[in-house]
Amino acid sequence: MKQNPKAFATLCGRIFRDTDPQYFPSAQHRRKKILLCTGACLGAFLADPDVFCKVHRNSDKAAARLKNEIEHLIGIWSTYDSSPKND
Repeated sequence: MKQNPKAFATLCGRIFRDTDPQYFPSAQHRRKKILLCTGACLGAFLADPDVFCKVHRNSDKAAARLKNEIEHLIGIWSTYDSSPKND
């Protein structure tokens, strides 16, 4: 059985689900793999990695917060079942 990839966030804070991060542009910065959402973002990152990261420095925290909120809501929604019951 194939498992869906886990949700992940790019440096800009976009969260992706049900897709494989290996297909996204990436680069190494200070011994950390950076995922980017587009080739244009990769180009901007490569032009000046420090400035690009500084501009997006709070994205990791915002993405983690948003991911936690989404997972919480999914948990709540999964407990609600509005389908008719056939006994």
